[in-house]
Amino acid sequence: MVTESTRRGSTVDNLLDLLVTDNASLIGSVTVTNVPFSDHRLVSFKISLKTSLTATETYSYRPLRGINPDKFSTLIRNSDIYVSPPTEVDDFVKQLDSDVTAALDLLAPMRTVTKRKASRSNPEWITPEAREFKTECRKLERRYRKTNSKADHDEWRRAGRATVKAINDARANHYRKAVDAATTSGNRWKEINKLLHTKTPHTLVDNATARSRSLSLMTYFVNKVNNIKLSISANLVNLVNCQCIPNDLSTDDPLLCFKPVTLDETLLLINALSVSKSTPLDIIPVCLLKSCSSVFTHILTELANKSLAQGKFPSDFKTAQITPLLKKPGLDPDDPASFRPISNLRTVSKILERLVHSRLSSHLMSVPGFSTFQSAYRPYHSTETALLKLSSDLFESSETGSPSILVSLDLSAAFDCIAHDKLIKRLSERFKVSGCALDWLVSYLSNRWQYVKIQDQSSDIVTVNSGVPQGSVLGPLLFSAYVSPVDDIIKSYDINHTMYADDITLYISVESGAVDRLNNCLTMVSNFFMLNDLLLNPSKCEYLIAGISKQVKSCADVNVVIGTVAVPQAKCLKLLGVLFDSHLSFDSQISSICSSASYHLKALRHVRKFLDTKTANTVACAFIASKFDYCNGILSDISERNISRLQRIQNAASRVVLNNHRRDSATANLKTLHWLPIRQRIDFKVAVSTFKILKTGQPAYLHKFLTISKPVRVLRSASKGIYLDVPFSKTDFSARAFSSYAPRLWNCLPQSLRDSVVDNDCDFKESVSAFKRNLKTVLFSNCWTLGTV
Repeated sequence: MVTESTRRGSTVDNLLDLLVTDNASLIGSVTVTNVPFSDHRLVSFKISLKTSLTATETYSYRPLRGINPDKFSTLIRNSDIYVSPPTEVDDFVKQLDSDVTAALDLLAPMRTVTKRKASRSNPEWITPEAREFKTECRKLERRYRKTNSKADHDEWRRAGRATVKAINDARANHYRKAVDAATTSGNRWKEINKLLHTKTPHTLVDNATARSRSLSLMTYFVNKVNNIKLSISANLVNLVNCQCIPNDLSTDDPLLCFKPVTLDETLLLINALSVSKSTPLDIIPVCLLKSCSSVFTHILTELANKSLAQGKFPSDFKTAQITPLLKKPGLDPDDPASFRPISNLRTVSKILERLVHSRLSSHLMSVPGFSTFQSAYRPYHSTETALLKLSSDLFESSETGSPSILVSLDLSAAFDCIAHDKLIKRLSERFKVSGCALDWLVSYLSNRWQYVKIQDQSSDIVTVNSGVPQGSVLGPLLFSAYVSPVDDIIKSYDINHTMYADDITLYISVESGAVDRLNNCLTMVSNFFMLNDLLLNPSKCEYLIAGISKQVKSCADVNVVIGTVAVPQAKCLKLLGVLFDSHLSFDSQISSICSSASYHLKALRHVRKFLDTKTANTVACAFIASKFDYCNGILSDISERNISRLQRIQNAASRVVLNNHRRDSATANLKTLHWLPIRQRIDFKVAVSTFKILKTGQPAYLHKFLTISKPVRVLRSASKGIYLDVPFSKTDFSARAFSSYAPRLWNCLPQSLRDSVVDNDCDFKESVSAFKRNLKTVLFSNCWTLGTV
């Protein structure tokens, strides 16, 4: 690159200085010039380099924190929506959105900000005071590096210790405030999960990639439903036996219209809103909806009454924004199957849905056609009550000398494939919904739209022609009504079953002809689903043989089929989050609980020094204790080995919460924290479930297991509280059933606890809270007396 001499010698000039490069095209204009202070000449050149611009991001927002709620309320009260609202519900919503937007533009106009993307963001717990300590410490460090003085070194080290303390204090305050600010259990779980487990930040993509990905995802979601419909059409051609739909049951109390909405109802729903659950489609920010509830209660009540009276759901509430989320970290983001669609609807539309839900659900559940074994979205029903029924029946079935077969059914995109016309027909004929109420539901389902949005890029808006709205309040209830005839089909074959939304489990004792009856029932259930535009996927269905070892071995040649497709047998069957094994020992479930609890406990250890004891206790209860308590009523009388495995995890958690050594007494720790040991936690759950069932009579499928004892003649024991009949159990295995274990446990409780069932002086929630307090006191005092831990 250098062609001239670069050193001036006494006799001859030499080329001594070189320019070395691996890309000559970047170098240009090489010159060699003399300099007065050296015998070497100056070699200068130009180099072409691409400079990387600082990454920036531009976004718009409203400064909502600066809004005065009183001024905003005054503007809304003086607007047309409050003074002279339109008559038509669609016009009412448009006027509401217009007036709210005008008020927001006046008090908090949109701001567009372009800011540089930081290569590394500061943790959110760093306060301005901690940042000042950190800046001062860096100044002292630079001064010490320059002077190398011992006094400067000591001052720098003192500042460093003060900085560390300030940062740790700020972090501890941040954790405590975040946990205390979460008022509901769901929000508390989210906040604690955010504190304990750092998630990989979402990788931003350019606009072209975001647009392309949103289009492909929208196409994938639409084609998925279309492919299911094509598969159903192909199967219906070969369907021989189509007479599988039972006669619709009728009711003498039809639902013609929804009763008007009161101000108190609307105010209660507004106050129950969570600010963190605001959606991107909201025109009215949830924070203002709550802070200005006095004015919005009146407006939304009027909107709801207009909507119900006109039998029309507002058109502006029918658009859903789908936000795709990766199902698991590490999946290919270019594969549409890697994403789970999260549907966002407007908050005001959900308030309207909740008002209708409270009116529609009571009617649907009172109709004989609604399945008594549907445990989803019903008061006093849960996943635990469904599993208590299932496990109790399995334990009882073992007394006959035969095992049971469980079959778990899988529906493909069940909520997205419901046919609107068939759903309306079912509501009309089976549940006797008609008139203005039916018109409202027709309007609610029809003419809906959705689109996918990734960052700032959106797909085209497509029409939704089937399914119940994802993310809606009414969707699960309407789905339960739609599949309710399945209950009649299964009952006609004398087969037991449980249902939780689209999770359906059939089970039957293996007796003569039972397997053939089960296979015929599965075929008829599959036919019913296909005739109702739902597809049962046999390859994802599984079955399990449950019983004692000898019984399970005798059924090695059992084959379960749906039509002509064989259903695979599983070693463990996961039902509603609980792993059932063939011998009902729940070993796999206990292993899963221990693994998950240990994972969270390890994360808690890392941040324990930043938490006070109260906050650490809250974190442990939210993550670790919740793992122990989920559906633990079915674990009654499990093996001592499994109890010990869970107890070791609880003991370790107590030591972490109290910052004690691993060899410190677990008994003392549990007493200090007032934690019940594992076995007592199981008994606590069973006793509370028994109390609720006796108090409410629900769910009916568990209430039949509990019969109040009525002696033939008056005995002295009759004055000692409410006793339950304890059925005779031939084996210890069958004695683990809820129908046997719950009465035995209940009869061992003190008389005051058993008599509290008939106390009607306080409402249900207060009576349950009082029962829990008193029950925990009894179990807590008894377990240490017996030396459980």
